[in-house]
Amino acid sequence: MTIYQRMAEYARQHRVTPVEDLPAGELGKSLALFHQSLIETGLDADGTEENPRLTAVPEDISPLHLSYFVVAFLPFNAITEKSETNSTLFDVYSFCQWLRKTGAATGLEDRPVDGLIRELAAQQDRCLKLSHLLDAESERVLEFPPEIVSTRADLFRVTEIARGRVLLQSPRQEDTLTLRLSGATLEKMRPNDHLELVIGDTSERWVLLEASKVFPGISQNDLRN
Repeated sequence: MTIYQRMAEYARQHRVTPVEDLPAGELGKSLALFHQSLIETGLDADGTEENPRLTAVPEDISPLHLSYFVVAFLPFNAITEKSETNSTLFDVYSFCQWLRKTGAATGLEDRPVDGLIRELAAQQDRCLKLSHLLDAESERVLEFPPEIVSTRADLFRVTEIARGRVLLQSPRQEDTLTLRLSGATLEKMRPNDHLELVIGDTSERWVLLEASKVFPGISQNDLRN
């Protein structure tokens, strides 16, 4: 069964209240948001652009998808209070536990989901501040824009932070890129953070042109304040 089909089954069994203002609103607000977030990460889906349906299976859900949902998606999508965030996270945790109890394999088997969600929630403030700092860096570049030879828009992974620079790796490129950033920005950054950026090549160096989503990677020692 697909993730959407499993979510729909869970919603029926638990008599979840549907919502009208979200795609897949029949899943209830929490699962509809999680469903939307998983689509944004690139998991397979079909249906219309206004109302897509995941065709990926639960085994395709990885800890990194959960990181994107908790840290990069929820704070900016229809969640206005801490209590509402906590309620949504509990609903998603309950769904993941239900999947496990029904014997559905997921990509979340290696770590307890409740502990992982708590660790990720603790990263929200840091990643939000990092996102703001990256925005400020790009604004400084664009105030006196250099001549740009080419640009790259991608989701980069931080591989190393050292001596005023961050080394970035794209999943679609073998080369590692170097970006010079302020000390305040680098202080908030962690290895394996994922940064959605647009960067420009001046032929002499890479510069930051635009920053969007920021969320932590998932491996040992990744999640620390």
